[in-house]
Amino acid sequence: MTKLLKILLWLIASFVIVIVLASVLLPILVDPNDYKDEIAQQVYNKTGRTLTIDGDIDLSISLPLSVSLDLGKIELSNAKGFTDTPFARMQGASLYVAIMPLLTSNQLDIGEIQLNGMELNLIKNKQGQTNWADLSSPPTTADPAKEAPASTSKANQAASSESSSMPAISVAGLNIKDAIINWTDEQAGQKISLSKSNISISELIEDKPFELKISTYIQSSQPAIKGDFSLTSSPTISLSKQQFSLPDTLLSLDLTGDALPGGANKTTLGGDIHFDGNKQVLEINKMKLTSFDMVINGLFHTAKLDSSPVFNGEVSIEQFSPKKLARTLGAALPNMKEAKALNSADAKMTFNGNADSVTISALEANLDDTALKGNASIKNFKAPRYGFDLTLNQLNLDFYAMAAPADVSTTAKTDTKTKAAPTTKPKPSKAPVKTAKSAPIFPVETLRKLNLNGKLSIAEFIAGGAKMTDVVIVLKGNKGLVQLAPLSAQIYQGSINLKADIDARGKTPKVKINNVLKNVQIGDLLQATTGSQEFTGTANISANITSIGNDKNRLVKNSNGNMKLLITDGHIKKLDILNTLRKADALLKGRTAPSGSQEQNTKFTELKGTFNIKNGVMKNNDLSSKSPLMELTGKGYADFPKEYLDYTLSVKLLNSLKIDGKSQGTDFKGKEIPYTIKGKFSELSEEANLSKLIEGEVKKKVSKELEKKFGDKLKGFLKF
Repeated sequence: MTKLLKILLWLIASFVIVIVLASVLLPILVDPNDYKDEIAQQVYNKTGRTLTIDGDIDLSISLPLSVSLDLGKIELSNAKGFTDTPFARMQGASLYVAIMPLLTSNQLDIGEIQLNGMELNLIKNKQGQTNWADLSSPPTTADPAKEAPASTSKANQAASSESSSMPAISVAGLNIKDAIINWTDEQAGQKISLSKSNISISELIEDKPFELKISTYIQSSQPAIKGDFSLTSSPTISLSKQQFSLPDTLLSLDLTGDALPGGANKTTLGGDIHFDGNKQVLEINKMKLTSFDMVINGLFHTAKLDSSPVFNGEVSIEQFSPKKLARTLGAALPNMKEAKALNSADAKMTFNGNADSVTISALEANLDDTALKGNASIKNFKAPRYGFDLTLNQLNLDFYAMAAPADVSTTAKTDTKTKAAPTTKPKPSKAPVKTAKSAPIFPVETLRKLNLNGKLSIAEFIAGGAKMTDVVIVLKGNKGLVQLAPLSAQIYQGSINLKADIDARGKTPKVKINNVLKNVQIGDLLQATTGSQEFTGTANISANITSIGNDKNRLVKNSNGNMKLLITDGHIKKLDILNTLRKADALLKGRTAPSGSQEQNTKFTELKGTFNIKNGVMKNNDLSSKSPLMELTGKGYADFPKEYLDYTLSVKLLNSLKIDGKSQGTDFKGKEIPYTIKGKFSELSEEANLSKLIEGEVKKKVSKELEKKFGDKLKGFLKF
């Protein structure tokens, strides 16, 4: 026993002596500076670049079996064909490694790694070549024919065995000071510099959190920006478990420059990041992005990263002012009537998806007083299919209407001293006047790719002063055929039901419209939209119209179809038939025309007709109207391409035109009076042709007087 103990003590003493001798003699016997030329030659042989080691290499070994390495100034030349500026250089570096823990407990302890004055110059030349491409070589690919396939379970076992055999690593820290990274893209004319770069990592021990701090100064020529970048986090790394966590991560950018809206902006992005390599899961929690007066919060989860990625998450945008944001971004907004428009907005939603689809659910968004709720989806990104089901509490487009421009008078005052212009008329130009083409209405190529199925419900919709309630819009689209099927709503005590097809599958788009208007109070509608009731009544209108074209002019000119009209208990202010008849009667008799105060409009109990539309011209042969004062029939046409109307009416009075005993108005009761309405839509004229009626009355009176005087002697000879 005593002998064995002596042997053990001798072995321990010998081991200690070896370590002491090694720590003393190795730096003396082995000088790493003797190998600088050999190291440089090996680098040149492998890369064709020159490695220059100006400073001394200080290698020392200390108890208990630790290695310390200090390097001086090092420089690596650039690739051939690039500038003489070094590819990389460093003012100094130091490294400390404890060997004993690796031998005794499979633990690799590394002291603080220090790198001082590191500079890296990355360049892409005008030919698109980079100055680092020669340093990277493709990995050797094993011959699959010679490599036996391994089962998944064996592969996992091997990976598990390899992970378990890896030594635990601890690093006392990393400290990089005053690093510089320069990027030059000669093709794009771009230069980016990261200077004053500092990276600080506290003691790094596997499965334990450490502190990470990165800061740098960015300067770019394209885009023209400069400013500070910083990143802080408290990561935890587990190589054996293949897990990486970065909680309390905060990225900050504080930039200025002409390329930024407003010339400056500070952006921060924070959150907790976790990656699990075994489960192939990435999570980002407590995400918060702040930029340009906007704050966006969210979380993100994705799995199956190595096979078929799937993801889900939540996003919320805190309340902000779109008007203020637009002003900050330098976006010009039109001057709106309502000063409160675009003052407040916010949104939130959840989402999920995979590599081929995404679904947005629980969507809630607010813009001023408008609230949007619902869901939407996109499936098959290569040939997208869009779907949505959305509801709005209200949508008031008038709230966002543009304000009227300032009234600037362009009328020039006449200068009395200016000589009169010559009376010679200019010669007309012989060149034909080309009609300007209307802008395309339908985005044909987009419609041909569109695959859509959606529904939008609006509780209250206001546009142009008109208000509709309970609006439901159903949209369908498939390879160029887009259908509004239907649009339905309640409007001024009545209802509207509109169906429309836009067929863009052929060379020229085709349009089909089917519209039904029931029991709509036209007066209330006009009062809301124009501020006056020029036309009142309860309207029932049905229309079926088709057309071909992709601009306003062609669509109007190619319109075909039919329409039915029935309006009850109404009046037309601008169509003053009775007053026109009185003026015509007074004119024929040389009397003063009536003031028109007796009747201010044409009232009717019923107005109806059927209309046929061909090539933009609407013809009608059965217009009829009834009222307590008169009956009206008529026929005519409205040429919409030319904006011209021509109608001939026959007015039959059911009562006398006499107003009182003193008016001496002619009584045309029971007589049919020709009446015409014609002219451009903007310049319509009305005319009552009483001359023919009076001429006929005169002929009858003369005939009766002659018959009384001469009896039957002139019978058969009195012809007019």
